[in-house]
Amino acid sequence: MPCLDGGRMIESRGGRIEAEESGFSSKPEGFPTLNPDKKIACIILPTYNEAESIPRLLPLIFRESENIPTHELHVLVVDDNSPDGTGECVRSAMRLYPRLHLISGEKKGLGEAYKRGISYAMATLAPDLILQMDADFQHDPKLLPQFVRLCNQGYDLTIGSRFVMGTDIEGLAWHRKFISVGGTKLVRWFSGIPPVTDCTSGYRCIRAELIAKCDFGPYSTRGYSFQSWFLCELLKNGARYAEIPLPFPTRLYGHSKLTFRDKVEFLVCLFHLPRPKAAARAEELAPVLERSSAVAVAEHLPTEVGSHAQK
Repeated sequence: MPCLDGGRMIESRGGRIEAEESGFSSKPEGFPTLNPDKKIACIILPTYNEAESIPRLLPLIFRESENIPTHELHVLVVDDNSPDGTGECVRSAMRLYPRLHLISGEKKGLGEAYKRGISYAMATLAPDLILQMDADFQHDPKLLPQFVRLCNQGYDLTIGSRFVMGTDIEGLAWHRKFISVGGTKLVRWFSGIPPVTDCTSGYRCIRAELIAKCDFGPYSTRGYSFQSWFLCELLKNGARYAEIPLPFPTRLYGHSKLTFRDKVEFLVCLFHLPRPKAAARAEELAPVLERSSAVAVAEHLPTEVGSHAQK
């Protein structure tokens, strides 16, 4: 699909995130301005053939800047030389969004894309927070303020979990759920980490000073298993973390890029997972979730959010 020329807000209909045909033809409402007095929160957004979704997603992300008063929100797109013109779409959007950045490179896997993006962001933007997010609309941008708010409250790592109580995961097919739940159990068993409910989640907010302690060495993996390896590395370095429910709607654009090679790499990676230096203790909290108009989350839904700190 060719790149669209404009961008409008995505609306919620029937509990799903839905997009209107739109483009980047005019300056969007709530257009952010650079503020040197604010700390930076940078979203790393890996892409491959996302020309259909990117023009619809970016306006939603930057609209959430209005709900994050403590940080200046930036987006770094890490494109693996997408043949569908994703990079061109991002370059078009950069004329309107001064906080949008793009780096391109050879397709080597999700883990390599994240490592390139994190290294670039840390070196050029000096962010306070790094966020991980997918570009296929299964990660709701309206949760971004909640991720940042929890990190502002003292957590080093906030995880969007598909498997905490009360989460709607209609977009997760039974075989993908089996793989994700089974993968989480294996990661916890092999690594000895605390009882994280979703070790393969790709929607997270991380304090940058903790990332600086991580060792992106030879066993940090190239593909999707990077997510579980990175989680264990963060916990090994003392991350105090919280999990929030991540509603998982049906995929609107693109398709899963999980390959057989990724599955094999995940199994091999289990034997090289970082292990926490000390056992962790868990405290159970029961906060009230905010209502998100873009996902099927009931207002004032009580849920369990685990906060965990290294002894």
